[in-house]
Amino acid sequence: IQTSFLIPLHEDKDIGNGRLHPQTRWKQFQRKLYNAFGAWTLAPGNYKGSYEDPETGLEVSDLSRKFILAVPKKDLKRLRDFFKKEGAIFRQKYIYFEAAGKVELLEVNYEKILRNYRK
Repeated sequence: IQTSFLIPLHEDKDIGNGRLHPQTRWKQFQRKLYNAFGAWTLAPGNYKGSYEDPETGLEVSDLSRKFILAVPKKDLKRLRDFFKKEGAIFRQKYIYFEAAGKVELLEVNYEKILRNYRK
C-alpha cells in the first residue's frame, strides 16, 4: 500500500520553538525510517497547507516535506506507531498521514520530549 506523510519544516510553536529543523534531525529520521521499513522517498519541493488543530480549533499553516513509502498492508499499524513515536523528534503534535487514499492526522507522542524540552 502506498503511503505518504507530511512533516513540517519548522517545529510546532506550542511544543518547540518554531525554528527550522536542523539537517541532523532529518538525517536521523530518514535513517530510522530506512532501518524500520527498508526504504523511503522524498518528494521534490515543499508543500504548503493548513489544518485545524483538534486541540485548539485554530488554523495551523505549515510548509512541509512529503515522504512516500510503500508497505504491505500488514505493516500499516507498525508504520502508524513508528510515526507516533519517532515523529516526536520534529516537535509536532500531529503528522498528516495518507494510506490508500485515506487521510488521518496521527497524534504524535510528544509528551516526553515536551517535558525535556521545557526544563
